[in-house]
Amino acid sequence: MSDVNKDVNDEEFENAELERQEQLARDRVGDDKVDQRLEQLANLSIEDTMALKEKADAFNTQIAQATTFAIDSDEMQAVVQHYLAYTTFALSTLQKKSVLISKEKFNAMANSIANDADQKANFEQFSTGFSKTFSDAMLHYAQKNLK
Repeated sequence: MSDVNKDVNDEEFENAELERQEQLARDRVGDDKVDQRLEQLANLSIEDTMALKEKADAFNTQIAQATTFAIDSDEMQAVVQHYLAYTTFALSTLQKKSVLISKEKFNAMANSIANDADQKANFEQFSTGFSKTFSDAMLHYAQKNLK
């Protein structure tokens, strides 16, 4: 029998970037938390997975348009609010319980976007300097809207 018909599941799936991201997460938060999150992801239904992807795609479209907004503009604050809603939805879906992101946690997320090399790169892909802009917009939102 030819190897051409070999079952894809028999082959080891490798992705260097995913492996790098996983190792970074393990270094930051420890093996237990990463293993817990991977288990949560593995246990998501197809419907939940597709809902997360749909919301992430919508947010990415919105954020790509926000690169020229002032941090305190209504437009940018709406994007930040969307980011908070998506993050809350994603965490609640993964943890299968209602999650509330506190002002302190949201501020920590903002600081991570501005200062963590990997988080920063995620936002810099939209525009140079955008990680700082979006971080500042998040801090402004938190100051005005979160308790």
